[in-house]
Amino acid sequence: MSMLSIHRRAALSLIGGLAAACAGVFTTLPARADSTVTLWSWRTEDEAAMRRIFDVFEKNNPGIKVDIQFTPDADYQNRLSTALRGGRGPDIAQLKAYGELQPFVEGGYLDALDDSVAELKNMPDAALGGARGRADGKLYGVPYSVPMMGVFYNDDIFSAQRIEIPKTYKDFVAACEKLKAAGITPIANGGANGSAWELEIGVGVIGPTIYGPGFYDEMMSGKATFEDPRYVAALKRFAELKPYYSDGFAGIDYTTATQQFIGGKAAMFFGGSFENGSFKSQNPKLKFSIFPFPADDASTKLYTSAFSDGSYGLVSESQNKEAATRVLNFMASAEFAQLFADELGWPPARTDVTVKDPVLAKMMEMSKNSTPYLTLVGFRWQTPTASSVMQSEIIDMVEGNVAPEKLAADMQAAVATWFKPKQ
Repeated sequence: MSMLSIHRRAALSLIGGLAAACAGVFTTLPARADSTVTLWSWRTEDEAAMRRIFDVFEKNNPGIKVDIQFTPDADYQNRLSTALRGGRGPDIAQLKAYGELQPFVEGGYLDALDDSVAELKNMPDAALGGARGRADGKLYGVPYSVPMMGVFYNDDIFSAQRIEIPKTYKDFVAACEKLKAAGITPIANGGANGSAWELEIGVGVIGPTIYGPGFYDEMMSGKATFEDPRYVAALKRFAELKPYYSDGFAGIDYTTATQQFIGGKAAMFFGGSFENGSFKSQNPKLKFSIFPFPADDASTKLYTSAFSDGSYGLVSESQNKEAATRVLNFMASAEFAQLFADELGWPPARTDVTVKDPVLAKMMEMSKNSTPYLTLVGFRWQTPTASSVMQSEIIDMVEGNVAPEKLAADMQAAVATWFKPKQ
């Protein structure tokens, strides 16, 4: 076995259940009249919208077809990994961000795009940070969105119950009590069957109003840790809202929780921007919007967690690189960003768009006061990740079987095995 093969096998081992993009030696082929670019994605809920977006590309680029193949998120990485090991991967792969991207880069499975996709320079650092190689600083993907997090609410339910958007945490609890008394689930929430990532998002919704916008930098410098009383307070607040979560919280999964909100059975939902288009497509009659989680004091400036959701990268072994690069240049363009915002309703990677959707407008207004989504942006670079520990223990914390202090200590102990503060 060659050293290159050993290196790539090691990278795949590091990824674990994640996929890596292909690597190898190839001959670049020119785009042909019948060029078909295969693009793989885990966002099954976006299938119709993405097809409409690429219909626009194909109309303006005759001779290039984009074959978008969607696989559910739970199965996507296994499908991609298996295909790449057998040399049957796509031309373009949707990629996770930050630490989950690095093994792909280190293994040589992706081509850097700095020189081939000029429009990357017109994207903000908040978008590019998730697509950048940690060692060389090069860009290995075209970002598509910078989501932020907040509290989605059903406007009709709030109006019927004469509830205003809470200005303080006390107001928020009072609203939950009123909803519960009316027989309405205040907050659709649950983390069963592999959905604990949604509970992690809930902490991301609540956290910034408690630990503040400068906490991320303190964590990165080593001045603060997960055991800091401010972070523990965020965990406690998430847990103390249990009486207002869906009945049978521990047995409710993400899909069930979203259906409770979409179907008007629940008044609120902790989520990210990516829910906007999905909610609208599943129930076009649903009237909803979003607000930042309130703080104890109404005068406190409210912040939201934000992050780069992912990117689309060029697989090194692609035999159709010229056409694939043209597709990626389209995905980096202002035209794609506008189509993305219009079709999907969540913040695109570029800010030079005209916002037409009122919910998206509210999201982009909220995103002006943002701080990095702590566990993702800061602590998913190596294993064990802060996310893996949180997701394994957070249901028990909400149920009262694990103290918030214990969860925070376990998260800190896990990342301390590899995290080195910036000096």
